[in-house]
Amino acid sequence: MTTTGAMSSGAPPGELFAEAFANLYSQGIRSILALLGITVGTASIIAMLSIGNMAQLEALKSFKSMGIDMLQIRAAQTGAGAAGFDRHLVDTLPADEPDILTAVPLSISRGQVTAAGVAADVATIAISPAFATLAGLPLRSGRTIGEADDCGLVAMVGDGAATKLSAPGARLLPGAKIAIGDYGYTVIGILAPVPNESMNPTDYNDSVFVPFACSRRIMPGGDPNTALIRLKPDVDSAAVGERVKARLANASSTLTVIDARGLVKAMKAQMGVYTRLLAAIGGVSLLVGGIGVMNVMLMSVMERRREIGLRAAIGATPRDLQLMFLVEAAALALVGGLAGVALGVGASWFMARAMGWGFAVALYVLPLGTGVAGLVGMAFGIYPAITASRLDPIEALRAE
Repeated sequence: MTTTGAMSSGAPPGELFAEAFANLYSQGIRSILALLGITVGTASIIAMLSIGNMAQLEALKSFKSMGIDMLQIRAAQTGAGAAGFDRHLVDTLPADEPDILTAVPLSISRGQVTAAGVAADVATIAISPAFATLAGLPLRSGRTIGEADDCGLVAMVGDGAATKLSAPGARLLPGAKIAIGDYGYTVIGILAPVPNESMNPTDYNDSVFVPFACSRRIMPGGDPNTALIRLKPDVDSAAVGERVKARLANASSTLTVIDARGLVKAMKAQMGVYTRLLAAIGGVSLLVGGIGVMNVMLMSVMERRREIGLRAAIGATPRDLQLMFLVEAAALALVGGLAGVALGVGASWFMARAMGWGFAVALYVLPLGTGVAGLVGMAFGIYPAITASRLDPIEALRAE
C-alpha cells in the first residue's frame, strides 16, 4: 500500500493515477509482461491501418498525371482485319458529346526499331499533337510532335527506348535517325522518365511516338485502336463510356471501356475490405493483451488481500477499491497503448521504406489505438476490481 492510504472516490485524478503507477511499478516484471500484450495489440492496429492507408495512397498516385476524369477505349481484333475504329468519330466526340472535353486517338503496335546499328523491340504509338499535353509527357530534350509534323517522318522517343537504342558511349539524342519498318525517322524529342500509371495504354518509357496522319505506312490498318477521353468533372463516366462504345462500335473489333473512376471505386472498396480485415486481426491481438491485463490484475488482487483488508478496515468503501483497481488497469493499458502507437508508427515507417512508398500515417489511428487500448484495459479490469471489492475485510486481514 502506498502513502495515499485509504483512498477516496473523490480523490483528484492525478492522485489516483500516481498511486496506480506506484503500485504497478512495485509489481515489476509482471506489469511489463502485461504491457507487452497491450503494446503488441495496439502496434498491430496502428501498423496495419497505416500500411493500408499508404497502400491506398500509392494506388491513387497511379492517376496523378491524367486524373480520374478519364476514359480509355481499346479495340481488340475479332475478324480478319486489324482492330480499330474510325478516327473521325473520335475527333468529333467533344463536339457531339457535351460531357467530353477532349478525345485523342492512338494507334499502338510493337516491333523492331533500329538506330545506328542498334535494334530494340519497343512499342510504336501514333499520336496527334494533343496527346503530349493530355498525357502530361515530360521532355528531357528536343520538342514534342506538333501540328507542323502532321505527316512528317519525325519521332519522339521514350526514356527507356532511347537507352535501348543508344550505342555504348553515344546516347540517342534529337537529330538522330531511327528506322521503323522500311522508313527512316528523325528524332525530334527525348522524353524524361514517365510513371507507368493505370490509365496509360502502354509503357510510354518503352515507346517511340510518331505523327498519326501517315502512320499507316508502318502500322497495320492505320486506324486508331485506342482512344483517351477526358470528361468534364462529376459527369456519369459509366454512362458516357457506354455511349462512346456504342458510337465507335464496328464489326471487326470488340471495344473495351476502362473507366478511371470505376477503377478508383473498385480499388477503394478492395482496400476497405483489407483494412477491416487487418483491423480485426489487430483487434484480436489487443483482446489477447486485455486478457493478460486481467490475469495480472487478478494476481495482484490475490497478493494484496491484506492491503485490501486494511484499506477496508480504515474506511475504504467497495467503490473505492473498485476504482483503485480500475485505474491501475487503465493506467497499464494506456501506457501499453502509447508504446504500441510508437511501435506501430515505427513499423509503418519501416514498411514504407521497404516498399518504396511515401510515409504517411492516418492521423485518426493515433487516438484510436490509444483509446481502444484504454477501453480494453478498463473492460478487462472490471472483474478484478469487483473481486477486490467483494473480499471480506476480516478474512483479507488474516491472509498470508
